[in-house]
Formats: sequence, C-alpha cells, structure tokens
Amino acid sequence: KREFGLNVKRKALNMGQQQQFIIEGFPGVGPNLAKSMLKHFKTIKNIANATAEELQKVAKIGKKKAETIKKILDASY
Repeated sequence: KREFGLNVKRKALNMGQQQQFIIEGFPGVGPNLAKSMLKHFKTIKNIANATAEELQKVAKIGKKKAETIKKILDASY
C-alpha cells in the first residue's frame, strides 16, 4: 500500500514560512496565531517545551486550546 504525505504543497518555503506551516498544523491555529506564537517563543522547540500555562500567555490561546496543543505534543504515535 502506497503512503501519501499530508503536506501537498510542493513550493519551496523559506525558514519562517516552514516554521509557520508546522505551527499552523495544530487545531485552531491559523496564520496569525502561528506568527504570534513564534514571535513570543522564538522557536518551535520552545513552543514544544512550553507548559500549558506558558502557552496561554499568547493572545487568543485559552486553557482549552493550550491543553489541546500540549496533548498533541506529548502524545505517543
């Protein structure tokens, strides 16, 4: 059975666009929120290591959204 990638875009993206693309993959995170998260935390690694409480310091991230993001980051595949 052939596997198909979830990323259907073939256009080359710069580093910032690639980072934004990854963060937009979280539920409820669009381009504006992804940019805000990256501006606040500076790196994807910092976002991944942030606690739910730290995520809530970004505007438009409430308790439920922060917990959803943490659940996805901490879940086993």
